[in-house]
Amino acid sequence: MDATQFTAELDAKLKAITALGGRVYDGYAPSKIPTDPAGYVLPYVLFFTGITADIGDADLTGMTDTLVHDWAPQTNCVGPTPGHARSCAELVKSALTNTRIGNHWLKPDDDGFRVAVPLKDDQATPARFFLPLSWRLTTN
Repeated sequence: MDATQFTAELDAKLKAITALGGRVYDGYAPSKIPTDPAGYVLPYVLFFTGITADIGDADLTGMTDTLVHDWAPQTNCVGPTPGHARSCAELVKSALTNTRIGNHWLKPDDDGFRVAVPLKDDQATPARFFLPLSWRLTTN
């Protein structure tokens, strides 16, 4: 299975989170994000994925095992307030932790950076908060 298929499955799992109403974006958020009647953005997830990477150690021949790959997507859980960003992150964490992508398990990335509090994004209007979550999938 390749990264394109992994990404499609991740997208489907995130879009299945009912409370997000399908507001899931791959790689970029559109310039117009849905808002509530007061003008605050509705919670959404922005995710980033790349290609798989070989992670095997070199064998006796000095060659890397290309049968084992690592895939490390990131989800940014976004909301109009820190509380909304945290709630969104809890939904995503619950939906993705130990879920199957292909024939493999997606898990929180222990080696990835950890952000303990939602971060404010002043670059967007209206301002919003986001909480990134790092994930890891290892093929075998």
